[in-house]
Amino acid sequence: MFGLRFGAGGPFGWGLPRRPRPQRRARRPAASSGAGGIESYSQRVAGWEAPVKAGVISGSMSAIGDLLAQLLSMKEAESRGAKAPAYDLARTLRMLGFGLLWYGPYQYYWYNLLDWAMPARSTANFATKVLLNQVALAPVVLAVVFAWNLSLTGEAQQIPGKIRRDMVPSMVNGWKFWVPAASINFYFVPLDKQVLYMSACGVLWTAYLSYASANAVGKVEPPPPEPAAAKKRKSKWWCW
Repeated sequence: MFGLRFGAGGPFGWGLPRRPRPQRRARRPAASSGAGGIESYSQRVAGWEAPVKAGVISGSMSAIGDLLAQLLSMKEAESRGAKAPAYDLARTLRMLGFGLLWYGPYQYYWYNLLDWAMPARSTANFATKVLLNQVALAPVVLAVVFAWNLSLTGEAQQIPGKIRRDMVPSMVNGWKFWVPAASINFYFVPLDKQVLYMSACGVLWTAYLSYASANAVGKVEPPPPEPAAAKKRKSKWWCW
């Protein structure tokens, strides 16, 4: 009879040592899905230093933009031989507060969200970011800046009418400037510089609005003076 050995090698293993099988590692859930994805975004925007820095940058740029706009309005009035409007410090402070307390931090969280959700550099992601910036970010910013200025000037009751009347025209006019600006922002500007870049664009946008308005007024006979409340309702110094 054959002396078969049934050892660690199993039957017909003839007592040879058995090769250990490699153990399979359990698959880990992707970090971009479920709670892991939410946690990773929370970690990305954790801390207070970055949103505060974004607020300081945006507030400073908003104040500079409003100051520049008022100076251009004064120069335009002087060139027509009209009385230059007095500098409105309260308006500049309102815009400074808007950028410092809301717009700067909001931009920080918004651009980090877009970069987290669409990290790959592709044509589809680029186009999606530009589109979302105009159809999702712009309406929110416009509604908030309308409410901010009207509330601080004691005209909060006019907020719904202002939004109904000026929201769509303001967005359409803004697309002519902000679509190219946002395209440059998402394609060329690093994430940590995007708030600074868009705030700088806001300075140019405010100056452009003032310049265009001044040229239009200079070509026609100036209308009769309007009440102060009506002038406040027509002021549109915003950016997104």
